[in-house]
Amino acid sequence: MTGVISSSSIGEKINEWYMYIRRFSIPDAEYLRREIKQELDQMEEDQDLNLYYSLMEFRHNLMLEYLEPLEKMRIEEQPRLSDLLLEIDKKQARLTGLLEYYFNFFRGMYELDQREYLSAIKFFKKAESKLIFVKDRIEKAEFFFKMSESYYYMKQTYFSMDYARQAYEIYKENEAYNIRLLQCHSLFATNFLDLKQYEDAVSHFQKAYSMAEAEKQPQLMGRTLYNIGLCKNSQSQYEDAITYFKRAIAVFEESNILPSLPQAYFLITQIHYKLGKMDKAHEYHSKGMAYSQKAGDVIYLSEFEFLKSLYLSGPDEEAIQGFFDFLESKMLYADLEDFAIDVAKYYHERKNFQKASAYFLKVEQVRQLIQGGVSLYEIEV
Repeated sequence: MTGVISSSSIGEKINEWYMYIRRFSIPDAEYLRREIKQELDQMEEDQDLNLYYSLMEFRHNLMLEYLEPLEKMRIEEQPRLSDLLLEIDKKQARLTGLLEYYFNFFRGMYELDQREYLSAIKFFKKAESKLIFVKDRIEKAEFFFKMSESYYYMKQTYFSMDYARQAYEIYKENEAYNIRLLQCHSLFATNFLDLKQYEDAVSHFQKAYSMAEAEKQPQLMGRTLYNIGLCKNSQSQYEDAITYFKRAIAVFEESNILPSLPQAYFLITQIHYKLGKMDKAHEYHSKGMAYSQKAGDVIYLSEFEFLKSLYLSGPDEEAIQGFFDFLESKMLYADLEDFAIDVAKYYHERKNFQKASAYFLKVEQVRQLIQGGVSLYEIEV
């Protein structure tokens, strides 16, 4: 191809590229990414268009990290998210209007993936202030969906449910967004689980699983099986929970979905410790630690160390407190609540009521942090 290519024609292709990213259509998105990258060298000078391309390449990589980590590894010359983020940060001062929205929205998605929830909501709130520049209904649904995810992780259930509902109402108008629809069902389910409405939770999880199976998405199939196991675990139906966690692990291992394995191995390990099945617990513990190290997952490495501190070390009060401090520094209050309950029950079952009482008090303190959390998220932008 010779001659100068207009920036407007490449801009239209980037819009199309983004459409395929939002639909999780990896082959189409990757084809356009390569085509646009080749044409940029022949494009007329346009700094805004170059910024738009950089932002979209960042979003493209977020899609691959979320849905098909192995696909990202197979694609040649795929830049790292951290490198792309550094490049975009250098240009941030030039961002205005819709580009500023994209920057804050995509950065929020990145922080969410890193489990930096307060930071994620900070960027999402900044993006929300720029929603006036967004005319595309699907893009608004994307924003609502990610806000729902953020509030779910921070255990702000009703905020999460409301944003998920707004996203679902838009996605269901277009059959090209089935993956997002099934993810909405999973979000409804996890929030129902927090409300202890187990029948509603399982119903939405089963709907999500059938949709994931129809879409042939092993990552989403495995996650949904894991979530059903989580639901069974919450009801102390441990054998059923183990069955679902084993099914989830089988899907993740068969498809080499490394990032999802530490989480599944953690809960199946924890259950076996609680049931006193120490040999099996040790086996799962070892595998879970190995996968966490391989994935570079600092949080799950810490959580496996917590299991060691509680069940294998006496317990080790100093190590447990250090772990709790770590969770609090990350504002992972929901996790902190769960683990404090585990320690309290551990001591209560052994009739050490003084220590059990101290940890039950810790649970109440954490619940107050969660219940009062909305004020933390109303960040000035």
